[in-house]
Amino acid sequence: MRFLFIVAAISSLISCTEKFDEYNVNKSKLMEVGPKELAGLFSTAQIEGCNWLTTDNYNRMSRTVGNHLSGLMCIMDITYEQNMLNLSYHSSGFVGIYSKAIPALQCIFDISKDESSLQNNYAIALVWKVWLLQQVTDFFGPIPYTDAGVGKENTTYQSQKEVYYLMFDDLKKAIDIMTASVAVNPTANAFGVGDMIYDGDVSKWLKFANTLRLRLAIRISNIDPDKAKTEGEAAAAGSTMSTNADDAFLAVINWDELGNGLCRVNPWYSSLMSSSIESFLKGYKDPRMEQYFAPVADPKMSTIPELVANIGGFHGFANGFRTTTEYNYAMYHSCLNTTRWNANTKLTLPIPILYSCETHFLKAEGAWRGWNMGVTAKAAYDEGIRVSMKQWTTISADSIQKYIDSENTPVAPEDYGYNHPAASDIPVKFSSNPEDQYEQIITQKWLSFFPNGVEAFAEYRRTRLPKIYPKVVSVNANINLADGQIITRLPFPMKEYNAQPEQVKAAIPLLGNGVTEDLENIPLWWDTNNNGSITPKF
Repeated sequence: MRFLFIVAAISSLISCTEKFDEYNVNKSKLMEVGPKELAGLFSTAQIEGCNWLTTDNYNRMSRTVGNHLSGLMCIMDITYEQNMLNLSYHSSGFVGIYSKAIPALQCIFDISKDESSLQNNYAIALVWKVWLLQQVTDFFGPIPYTDAGVGKENTTYQSQKEVYYLMFDDLKKAIDIMTASVAVNPTANAFGVGDMIYDGDVSKWLKFANTLRLRLAIRISNIDPDKAKTEGEAAAAGSTMSTNADDAFLAVINWDELGNGLCRVNPWYSSLMSSSIESFLKGYKDPRMEQYFAPVADPKMSTIPELVANIGGFHGFANGFRTTTEYNYAMYHSCLNTTRWNANTKLTLPIPILYSCETHFLKAEGAWRGWNMGVTAKAAYDEGIRVSMKQWTTISADSIQKYIDSENTPVAPEDYGYNHPAASDIPVKFSSNPEDQYEQIITQKWLSFFPNGVEAFAEYRRTRLPKIYPKVVSVNANINLADGQIITRLPFPMKEYNAQPEQVKAAIPLLGNGVTEDLENIPLWWDTNNNGSITPKF
C-alpha cells in the first residue's frame, strides 16, 4: 500500500544547504535531513509539483488555461473563454512548484549527488525536476532553472533555449545513471513507497526519462532541428514507455487533502465537451468518447427544442461562447464522464502524468521527419492509437484495427446556435500524403492526451494542429481573432513581479525577437508560427 510519511515536516523545507522558508521570501528555517528522509522529500516534490493537477490549483491552472486553450474542453467561465487571464491565479501554480517541489528536490540532490549508493535517487529526482520545469517553461518561456531551489536571494531567469539545453543535459545524466544501474540490477529501487508513481522502480523511471527526452526533442524540432534529431534518436535508442503498464499516474490514495483536481471541478459542470473534440470523436465513431464524456442528462431547465433534443446524446459547446446567457445552456451539453470524475473518486482516482501512447506518436513524428526511431511512421502511429484504446476501452483487437483502418472523417458538431462545419477532413487511416500524415499524427496524439490540457496546449501552439475551431469571441485586446491570433504564453506571475521585479524585467527580452513587453500573444522559442495572419482559420 502506498503511504506518505514526514511530508508535513518536509513540505515547508526549501533547501538542505540554505536557510529559507519561502521562495525569495523568508530565509529563516533550516531542517537537517539525511538519506532516511529521501522518500518523504520525493513525496513532497511529487505532490507539490502536481499542484496544477490536484484540487489545490487545478481550477487555476489546468482548467482555466490548458483545458480550453487546447480545444479539448469548453469551460463554463466566459472571462477565460473570451481570452482574459487572471495573473494572480497563475502565480499560485508557478510559486507552488518553485517554493516547495523544487526545493525538496534540491535537498535530494544535496544528499545524493556524491553518494554512490544514492545515484538512482539523484537520477530520478533530476527527471522529476525536468518534468516539472518543462511545464513551467512551456507556459511562461524564460524561467529560473539553474538557480531554482538553491537558496539565492534572487533567482536569474534563463532563455527557453538555454532551459531546454539544460533539461537535455539533466536527462542524459539521469538516463546514463539509470541505464548502468538497471543493466546490473533490473529490479533496482529508489525511494520505495515514497515514490507515488512507480513505487521506486528504476527501470520504469528510465523509460519515463527517455520518453520525456523524446517529447522535448520533438518540441524543438521546428526551431532547432539538428539538436532535436540528436536528442530524439538517442531517446528512441533507449528503453521507452511502450505499454499501458508503463503509464505514469500519481496515486492519491490516503491523502488527507487535495486529490484529483478534475474530480473536484467536474461536479460544478464547469468543464464540457468542446465543439472541436465533438467533431473528431463523433466523426471517427471513437469509442473513447463515452469514456471521456457523459451523455446529456435532463436538467429540466429549458423547453427550447434544440436543447431538449440534446438529452441522451453527446454534445459539445463552442469555445469563446458569446454571452453569459449561454451559460444557462451548459447543462444541455456533455460534461466529463461523471462515473470516473466525481467527488467520491477525488481521493482514489490517480492523476495522469504521462501516457505510454505518447511515446508512439512521438516516434511516428520522428520517423516522419526522417529520424531513426527504429520503426516506421505508420507503425508507430497505429501503435499509438492501439495503446490509447487499450488504456481507455475494453474493445477487441479487431475493433481497434477497424478504427485504425477507418476512412471516417470529422463531422459538423451539433452545438446549439453556432453551426460549425467539420473541423477537418482528415481520416483515421494513415495517408500516403506526407502533409496529411503529419496532421493525422498530431490529431490522434491530441485525442489521446485527454484530459491533459497542459501538454495538449503546448503541442497545439507548436503545430497549430489539430484543426480546432477558433474562439467565437475575444475581449482581450492583445488577441485579435480576425487575424487568427491565439494565446501563446502566460505573462510572468504577479508574485514574481512583487518578489524580484528586476529579474522579471531582465527576463522579458529573453523572449527574443526584440520583445519589450510581457504579453500573452508572444510565441515561445519553439513556436515558429507567426501568431497572426498565417494562423490557420477554419
